[in-house]
Amino acid sequence: MKRQLPTIILLALIASLTACGSENVQQNETTSAQNFTETTVPAEALDVPELDNGGKIFTILACNEDVRYTYIEDVEQTGDAMDDAIYLRNRNVEEHLGISLKIVDTSTETARTDIYTPLSRDVMSGDAQFDMISPHILQSISQLVTENMVTDLSHIDYVDFTKSWWNADFTDTLNLNGKLFYASGDMIVPNARVIVFNKQMMEDYKLPDINEVINSGAWTLDKLGEYTKDISHDADGNGIMDKDDIYAFSDLANTGLATSFVHGSNQLFVTKADNGFEIQLGSEKMYNITTKLYDYIYKDGNTTITNVEFGNGKVLFGSQVLLKLQILRDYDTDFGIIPFPKYDESQEKYQSSVWNGLVCVPVTAKDHSLSGAVLETMAYYSQSTLMPAYYDKLLDSKFVRDDESTVMLDLIFDGLVYDIGLCFDNFIGCYGAPGKLLNEGSTDLASFYAKNKSVYEEHYAELFGLNVKIRG
Repeated sequence: MKRQLPTIILLALIASLTACGSENVQQNETTSAQNFTETTVPAEALDVPELDNGGKIFTILACNEDVRYTYIEDVEQTGDAMDDAIYLRNRNVEEHLGISLKIVDTSTETARTDIYTPLSRDVMSGDAQFDMISPHILQSISQLVTENMVTDLSHIDYVDFTKSWWNADFTDTLNLNGKLFYASGDMIVPNARVIVFNKQMMEDYKLPDINEVINSGAWTLDKLGEYTKDISHDADGNGIMDKDDIYAFSDLANTGLATSFVHGSNQLFVTKADNGFEIQLGSEKMYNITTKLYDYIYKDGNTTITNVEFGNGKVLFGSQVLLKLQILRDYDTDFGIIPFPKYDESQEKYQSSVWNGLVCVPVTAKDHSLSGAVLETMAYYSQSTLMPAYYDKLLDSKFVRDDESTVMLDLIFDGLVYDIGLCFDNFIGCYGAPGKLLNEGSTDLASFYAKNKSVYEEHYAELFGLNVKIRG
């Protein structure tokens, strides 16, 4: 991750946050940025001056759902590392800019996929309630662009996307014809999808040390096939594969999981081209990936069922997004985390799908300059508060139980993948094609693409053309 601090620095930050950060806030709710940054210094200086907005209310519309996709929320100090980091970050932003943050959680009103409703309602009414928005990556973010509801961030005061607290890969990928409507950075913790493995089963089946394989660069789709071959079997001998049996990999035939294997193979669903975009569903590599996954699921006897939980100790490999790893905390299963495999050993690095929140500014925001100042300042303070606490939480023994996971997290965060075909899909089905086919027991991408080609092309042509619909 281009903006990621080295692990040794992060661990030092964790220590200083634990020892100093929370204590300082408890002593003084308005702990200054000066006092905090003496112990946890961001990589670069903040170029936003201290402002006096007289305590003006700054309203953010955010989605956090049952898990926190953004950590843009209003919390009190609880002793939890993340809660205390969020609290400290928010107070520092308020003090620096002279504002009062008001964060409205959409999940209390709508499903995560429907941030469009409260925002469009606000835009149409002219109420201008929101100064900043944080939707999930799968929310109707393409509609918000084509219907002219969000602002081009590349021309907003104070926001500097060259700074380390912004994700440079995201900025480059999601830039549409020189316009950037969404951003991701240290205020949006990287909710990557990872693979978890059962350490005891690795020993029982005398499988090679997977950490060594990964560090050597040899963790590939074919290597996954070697590890999973002949693992799944009818352990109780009742003649059927059910929850009491042994599985090589659970939930493989899942839309999100199949997508993560595609991204892990350094393959995108939609790429930029001279004429705007190129849909990759018909590529030879996409077909090869889908075929390999099909073989793992069906051909080699590794059939999986969705109700077999990894934590029950009967599954060799499973998968989960990082922010949901806590569901495994109550199991006795000793597990490690690893990235998704490469396509082959020639691939430069491991790649990981990101299922994240984003940040943007509605066109109706009352003061775009202030919105830019909040974006930049919140990202800046998140680098020295939120990200160290996030590492701390992930590396806590309740979640990740081995030292090797520190190295694995670095590999995962260094290869985060942002894909136009996922971010701007708007549920038309492009990114979900491999998973849908696998669920149906098919690998016929060519027919699937031919059937849906016109829908995809119309959707992305509108997006890259930045055609704006007339509302009203």
